[in-house]
Amino acid sequence: MSNKNTLYLIPTPISKRKENLALPEHTLSVIRSLNCFVVEKMQTTESFLQWIKHPTPTYKQTFRVLNKKTPDHEVISFMNLLSEEDVGLMSEAGAPAVADPGAKLVNLAHQQGHPVVPLIGPSSILLALMGSGMNGQSFTFHGYLPIQEKSRIQEIQELEKESAVRKRTQIFMETPHRNSSLYDQLLKHCRLSTRLCIACNLTAEDEFLKTKPVYEWKAEPAPDLQKKPALFLIYADN
Repeated sequence: MSNKNTLYLIPTPISKRKENLALPEHTLSVIRSLNCFVVEKMQTTESFLQWIKHPTPTYKQTFRVLNKKTPDHEVISFMNLLSEEDVGLMSEAGAPAVADPGAKLVNLAHQQGHPVVPLIGPSSILLALMGSGMNGQSFTFHGYLPIQEKSRIQEIQELEKESAVRKRTQIFMETPHRNSSLYDQLLKHCRLSTRLCIACNLTAEDEFLKTKPVYEWKAEPAPDLQKKPALFLIYADN
């Protein structure tokens, strides 16, 4: 067993609620034992640590910010923290290192022989897949689709074809303020029979999770998706 310090991967709530509905006690106890964190956003982290009643005040803790703008040499320097004590890696919401720049630090920890321990907590991708009724044995998460309209339409059509051929659930996301635009494009360019799942504001009080064929989505008013975190899943039959 390694005697090196451990990198803990800390999931955080997807939605902001007063009550804890997402994190088990063991995960909370590990987080409360740590005083060194690599985080995506300081403001969110400080609020989260106060929410779980971390026993150490934030001014006595060590923090480093790792986001999509953090240069590689700075990420490498974070390993100095891990040489001195256990470190917690925390994303903005949900599971760290999934659709998240924290994967760079996890890779470095493996390269240098540090134990990596993912803690139990919410993952919007898995929650959406679980609730979709689509194939959970073969699925792919694609992150964000292309911004340029022509490339995006082409990508949607290619993912739909692959789904039909490989019986694969395709999962992707969009920046919240462009959700409605993506929804419109899916209805316009997918087959009428293709199943579309929309998972929006998961774990929040106004959670929205529905799966229907495209022709049924077209027959009713569009859901309110603007400025809300959402995942889109499609599954096409032959």
